[in-house]
Amino acid sequence: MALAAGNIVLMMEHAVYSVISPEGCASILWRTADKAPDAAEAMKVTAQHLKELKVIDGIIGEPLGGAHRDPGVAVRALGDAVEAALDGLDGMSPESLRQARRAKFLAMGRV
Repeated sequence: MALAAGNIVLMMEHAVYSVISPEGCASILWRTADKAPDAAEAMKVTAQHLKELKVIDGIIGEPLGGAHRDPGVAVRALGDAVEAALDGLDGMSPESLRQARRAKFLAMGRV
């Protein structure tokens, strides 16, 4: 299940992020899982869509063919991205963090 309540949300390049699978959504809307590709497109579950909608803040690049092709490279990219994100938050007061997080959530979906 997708859930993120943070100041910065990062997503791997080829990951999907949703509270229901496209198959589950298609089964509810069209009474068939065969429409999963249509549901996935409508749900905007890709990193690229979610970045555009401001649901996530950054996309972490993956090795050619996906993270499973070279886990070491993927883990290093993830670590570097998390470190950079945390560095950007370093020194912010608790109140500033709360205000920034609130602004982030209010901006979601506004393109």
